[in-house]
Amino acid sequence: MQPRTALKLILPWVVVAACAPQDVVAPSGKARFAEYPESLIEAIQATCTGPAQTFSRPDRNSVECREYLPPEPTAAIILTYDGTPQDLPQLVIRFDTRADAPGYLVENNVFLNVPQKQGKPRRVSQVDGRVNRKLDDLYRRAGGVPE
Repeated sequence: MQPRTALKLILPWVVVAACAPQDVVAPSGKARFAEYPESLIEAIQATCTGPAQTFSRPDRNSVECREYLPPEPTAAIILTYDGTPQDLPQLVIRFDTRADAPGYLVENNVFLNVPQKQGKPRRVSQVDGRVNRKLDDLYRRAGGVPE
């Protein structure tokens, strides 16, 4: 299985986990790469191409995929977290890379970005072992060693 196929398999698990009303800070997943993880970044970009998805690379070392969720989970998230229907919540999977001898460290964060009626968006992280295992598998397929 290619790294981008593994990422496509992660998204449904994340959507299911995102619908559970928990407001906790999830530990970030980490992996070490001997060289700059370009194949991981390419896989994320190639996978984040759906009509409800947006890929961005704010800088060389950060990438993220944002995805609008189906109507029912979206409505539940808006109600649960006092969001607004004028600016819909999105699932965000973010990867940050930094040089860390003897190679590179990649950390990921998976969270819901829930715009509020007033003020800054609320960031809701979930702890889900299935998602963490899928991300670890993605790291391995891209040549990394999960921590």
